[in-house]
Amino acid sequence: MRISAVPDVRRFLNAFRAAWPSVYWRGRNAAALAEFYVRGVRRRFRDLEPYDDAFWDFHSTGDWIGFARLIIERVQPRSIVDVGCGQGLLLEGFARVDPLLPLRGLDDSDAALSRARSRALTVDRLDIVRMSRAEAAALARELASFDLVACLEVAEHLPPWHGDKLLTVITAGQRLIFSAAHPLQGGRLHVNEQPAEYWIERLAARGFGLSAEDERFRTGVAALDLPPWYRQNVHLFERTQPDFPYPLPPLLIEERKS
Repeated sequence: MRISAVPDVRRFLNAFRAAWPSVYWRGRNAAALAEFYVRGVRRRFRDLEPYDDAFWDFHSTGDWIGFARLIIERVQPRSIVDVGCGQGLLLEGFARVDPLLPLRGLDDSDAALSRARSRALTVDRLDIVRMSRAEAAALARELASFDLVACLEVAEHLPPWHGDKLLTVITAGQRLIFSAAHPLQGGRLHVNEQPAEYWIERLAARGFGLSAEDERFRTGVAALDLPPWYRQNVHLFERTQPDFPYPLPPLLIEERKS
């Protein structure tokens, strides 16, 4: 009985998913959300890391130098901040392609930050969940000096009611490379898997639209040896409203006047 129980459960779940995909997707989000908070309590009081070395080992493959080269060639950024940089694979790719490019990374995983620093990358801790809206706005003003923001496969790991703070932070610059898990993609603590239109609408409300180069950029990403979710989820955005929502640093104000 015990041997057959697991396959029976899997068959039931697969049949349920095929019959009611929308209900199954929302149920997965809800189950992941419950696990998110349970793990958060355990991490706080027992020092348990949900995104541990085994997690980052699993996510360590891909042509990240090729991805960095594609971004530099197509977007030509003057500086880059990676929000949710993980172990720094993309940042390391940027550093190898253009060693003079100013870079910064932000993440909340202890294991990821340790790995990124071992690559001689400049990274700092960012805990969106515990951050206030005022703190998110202050960080956005700080990051406004960066020309390009990258945020890849991060948004799905945050409860929806914390998503606005992430959007505040990642819309600090003038251009944005963004990807987030689509419904039923699956993954550790995916509490908010959403279709691309969900994020496109929310970014539009913050003055960001899909770049005219988005389709060509996505075609270039699809040709790279990267995990499959990037070619499906990634988009290139740019600011469509000239007025920045937060006070700009003096240097950027002068640049815009010239």
